[in-house]
Amino acid sequence: MEELEADKIPNVPHPRKNKTIYGHNNAKNLFLKSLQTGKLHHAWLIHGPKGVGKATLAWKIAKLLQNGFSNFEKVEAEGQLSLISKRIEALSEQSLLLCRRQFEKSKKKFPQEISVDEIRKINHFFSLSSTMSNYRIVIIDNINELSISASNALLKILEEPPSNGIFILISENKRSVLPTIISRCRILECNFLGFDHFEKAILSLNIKSLSNEKITKLFYMSEGSVGKALEIEQHSGIEIFDKLLQMLIFENKQNDENIWELITAKHNFETTKDYHKFLFNLLLSAIVQISKSLATNQKSFLINKDINNTNEDEKYFPYSLIYSIIIDDLNEALKVNLSLADILFTSFLKINKITKDLKLV
Repeated sequence: MEELEADKIPNVPHPRKNKTIYGHNNAKNLFLKSLQTGKLHHAWLIHGPKGVGKATLAWKIAKLLQNGFSNFEKVEAEGQLSLISKRIEALSEQSLLLCRRQFEKSKKKFPQEISVDEIRKINHFFSLSSTMSNYRIVIIDNINELSISASNALLKILEEPPSNGIFILISENKRSVLPTIISRCRILECNFLGFDHFEKAILSLNIKSLSNEKITKLFYMSEGSVGKALEIEQHSGIEIFDKLLQMLIFENKQNDENIWELITAKHNFETTKDYHKFLFNLLLSAIVQISKSLATNQKSFLINKDINNTNEDEKYFPYSLIYSIIIDDLNEALKVNLSLADILFTSFLKINKITKDLKLV
């Protein structure tokens, strides 16, 4: 049975066990420059979209520091892992602490937030006897999941950082992080991967039945996020995406039953809510692809049929507008716990009305 870890994508290795970092050279060079000056900053915020390798970079930094390496190539060239790297991967290294959501056996699920008790472990961690390692490292994955009290507790620690302490904070959204925490960190930006790095990262996972065409589709659908691409692949996202496009722009005879059948379809997500959020992301991706095709008057790689468009008006504007409306509807629904199925159904109806009004089919 696969070990349950909140910071791990199902059915693929945990980032601490990844052998290679793909891309993010600017972030790596910025960190190395600070290390080489001999004045390594105590707190680092690794920021970027989900699934692009932020956690992999965090764990490579930990191995680099605790092995005393001078560059990331030495970490990746470990044919035989050093003893300390083995302990890091096994989460048994005493000089490293990982803070994350902990599985609640009684409730049989992960909590929504990282509790303040998890952050309080940091003080105990630094109170222990010193180790032979160069630094004491705390990795928090990710700080967007901190409760309010946990965020305040972390801030107090960062205001008076322990000697030789290095904090590596992983974040997908800087805007939801306390500005006072950000002000105490140096930021390492990790952006979407280019196709070459994306392809190498996907192929390194040895996933079966991945043709070149499928990899390219996953790249465009995920925008270069390996994590997002894996989620799409594991949940038949390409097939669902093609159905969405058929519903939105290709079929003149659209009916509400097709839409509701997709919304209520069986799925292998942990909850129906997770499935509906997945559908929302695919729906938004489809809108983006339609809008791009209309704006450029060119066929999208993901849309294998010409969309009726003329240069007499700018038909992509309504799709850009509906994109924002659907995101607002989704966020509002999540805030007040409305039925995502109902919001999804309404979103389909709004898009179909635009499609018919613009006579794209």
